[in-house]
Amino acid sequence: MTPMQDFQDLLPSMPDASRVWMFGAQRVLTPLEASNLEIEMAEFVSGWQAHGKDLLAGFGLLFHSVLVVAVDESKEPPSGCSIDKVFKLLQLQQEKNGLDFFQRTLIWAWFEDDLRIFNQHSLLAAVQQGEVHLDTSVVNMLAPTLGDLRSAGWIPLNESWIAKKIARETQSK
Repeated sequence: MTPMQDFQDLLPSMPDASRVWMFGAQRVLTPLEASNLEIEMAEFVSGWQAHGKDLLAGFGLLFHSVLVVAVDESKEPPSGCSIDKVFKLLQLQQEKNGLDFFQRTLIWAWFEDDLRIFNQHSLLAAVQQGEVHLDTSVVNMLAPTLGDLRSAGWIPLNESWIAKKIARETQSK
């Protein structure tokens, strides 16, 4: 299976226009942690509401480390308070399992037939050592809609948010 297939089939019952939020853990979840999170998320999205109205929502856990939450805003848009509930649920994961879904500067890269999680420092080192290249596929954590994620869930590192920083760092060395 190529990495691209992992996004194309994501949440097939949800429309492309669905808004997405992506949360990446700082490490790969254990099978038990992944299973427990999926159970909690299934319960959460099935009862998720904004101002007393049900939200049409779904989620997917990719690579046991990247959580995608989607809402079909054409049915009912989420409110700030309803979105905060997702954040609170994930904060509980940190308390229970030491999982941090809020390190926004991590990079999930496809590396030698597997997913690797890099912070900025380790990614720069991997680029400088020639392990990771500017065309290495990374998860597009900034996709605003499910359709964007399905079509461009993987982007080359040189098109990611960190590309300019890497270019500056490699030029200054």
